[in-house]
Amino acid sequence: MRRWMTMVLMVLTLGSGVNALGCATTPGRAAADALVPISDEVAMGRQMADELEKELTMHPDAEVQRYVQQLGEQVVRAVPNRPSGLAFRFKVVDDPSQINAFAIPGGGIYVYSGLLRAMESESELVAVLSHEVAHVTRRHIAQRLVTAYGIDALAQLALGQNPGLLGQLVGAVAAQGFMLKYSRDHERDADEWGLRYMVRMDYDPHGFVTFFRKLEGDGPQLPEFLLTHPHADDRIERIEALIAQLPQTPTRDGREAFQAMKPKF
Repeated sequence: MRRWMTMVLMVLTLGSGVNALGCATTPGRAAADALVPISDEVAMGRQMADELEKELTMHPDAEVQRYVQQLGEQVVRAVPNRPSGLAFRFKVVDDPSQINAFAIPGGGIYVYSGLLRAMESESELVAVLSHEVAHVTRRHIAQRLVTAYGIDALAQLALGQNPGLLGQLVGAVAAQGFMLKYSRDHERDADEWGLRYMVRMDYDPHGFVTFFRKLEGDGPQLPEFLLTHPHADDRIERIEALIAQLPQTPTRDGREAFQAMKPKF
C-alpha cells in the first residue's frame, strides 16, 4: 500500500509544471492517466449517455445536430497530443430555457438550444465547445470522479456493476446541468487549452470574451462554466492577457454561417 501511494504522489507531482505558453498544467492529469484508463472512462460515458438521453429531450432537427457535431469534430482535430481512445460525440439538447453546456466521461458533450440562441457567431460556439473538449482531453472529469468516488467505485461503474452511482450521476446532470463542479485550476486549464484549440482552428479567440461578457449580467441563468470560481471577470481578464500574447490573432468568426443556422435552434 505504501508503495502504491508513493507512485500516486509521484504522478501527481509530475502532473504539475509549465506549458509552452507560460501557464501551469493541471496537477493530477498524470494521476488520472495512471489510475483511470481511457477505456474505463469511455465505458462510463456510454452508460451515462444512454440514460441521459432518456431523461433529456434531444433537438429534433438533424441539421442542427450535424452542424454542432461537425464543429465539435473540428475542435477535436485541433487538439495536440489527444489522449487515444476518447469517443467524442456532440449533441444538442432541446431546451430554450437552459443556457448551458456540459461534458460527461469519455467525450460526450451536450449543448442546450438556449445556449445556441444566446450566441451570435461560430467563434462563440467554438469557444464553448473548446472549453468542454478541454475538460475531457485534460482528464478533468476523471480526476473529479476519482476524488469524489474512488477508484474501486469507478471500476465497478465502468463494468456496469454500480447502477446506484450511475443513477446518481445521471440524476445530477439532468437536474442541474452538470455532473461535478470543477476546481479553480480545472476551469482555468480548460479556458487556456480551449483558447489554444480555437487558435489552431483559425477561429477568433475573442469569441471567449464576447460570449462571457454577454452572459455575465444574467445572474442565475449563467452557465455552470461561468458560475464556478474563479469569478468570470478574472477569467475574462486572464483570457484577454493570453490573447495579447499571441504572435498573430485569427479573425475568423463564422458569423454568417452561424446566423444562417440560428433560426433552426
